[in-house]
Amino acid sequence: MEALERRLSVDSVTSEKYLRVASISIAFYDYILTLPAEWRFYRSQSSIFHISLACALFILIRYVSIMAIVISNYGFFSTAYTLQTCQNYYLVAPAFKAIQTMVSQAILGIRTFNIARRDRRIGIALLLLYLFSISVEWFSDLFHRTPVVVDGNCTSANAGKVLSTWFYYLAVMVYDIAMVTISTMYLLRYNPLSTRVERLIRVLIYDGIGYFIVLSAANVLNLILYRTTNVKTQSAGASIGYAVTWIMSQRILINIRGAHHSRA
Repeated sequence: MEALERRLSVDSVTSEKYLRVASISIAFYDYILTLPAEWRFYRSQSSIFHISLACALFILIRYVSIMAIVISNYGFFSTAYTLQTCQNYYLVAPAFKAIQTMVSQAILGIRTFNIARRDRRIGIALLLLYLFSISVEWFSDLFHRTPVVVDGNCTSANAGKVLSTWFYYLAVMVYDIAMVTISTMYLLRYNPLSTRVERLIRVLIYDGIGYFIVLSAANVLNLILYRTTNVKTQSAGASIGYAVTWIMSQRILINIRGAHHSRA
């Protein structure tokens, strides 16, 4: 029985390594692929001191995501941590995850506000929902976290009697559902006056639905993993979540910029 449990533990750690390497590879490939888009964002700015909101969000989601992936995977692949040294590191990756989510949800919220024609009442409602969502996410992400050291690495897990970290992913999905639903409802109300406007509306609808489907898949995976009590496997899908959030969020900004550019 003990031998079987040990073998299952080794298999789960090996699977997590494959997932993390795959997510790093996908993120690196997408980073190289989108370097021309990044250059176009920079080139379109009037000054380095007067960058647009879209450009600022693009920079934030891009490089906060890189920091989250690097910090998380450094802790996992390291072999030099002890339980004492891990105490000073294990909350850094969850904190960057929450910051990345804040930026991603800001992108989705501002997109929804613009699609709603900057209606003031909608804007206030979206802001309140955003503030409530990130408050819940920060609390559920850090509450009852504990350091986990396996063979010298350093990760974090939710080991309390009440597993709360899974609620983080539920809160993210609820926010995403609200934003995509509101934006899609407004987009369907638009009466396109030309084929270019119709194409832009189609891009916005597909982007929103695609964002929700892909991120929901990653969030459901992490939600299931954090609902377990095995602290060694809880963070197995974290790196996938970082990569998917980064790629889909920046794709929204790139596609909107491209659609507006072609329209102009």
